[in-house]
Amino acid sequence: MKSYELIIERRQPPCGGKPAKLYDFQNVETDDPVDYVRRHEPGLSQDAELEVHHTQDGTVSICFTSGIQPVKYEFTEC
Repeated sequence: MKSYELIIERRQPPCGGKPAKLYDFQNVETDDPVDYVRRHEPGLSQDAELEVHHTQDGTVSICFTSGIQPVKYEFTEC
């Protein structure tokens, strides 16, 4: 399995003094980042459409909308 540094970015309305973006940082091991997102994102259906982007440095970004909130999982190989 590959080891990744994972950054999860969730956007929310900045009303009431809340920050517009929330971040969660994790170290994870997985062979398939898309499968990882599908298994770990509550409420995400197996047929939900995910935007997957690969950069030249090996970073995998997976974006989708949960309800009305945009969410981005960014996997950077360690």
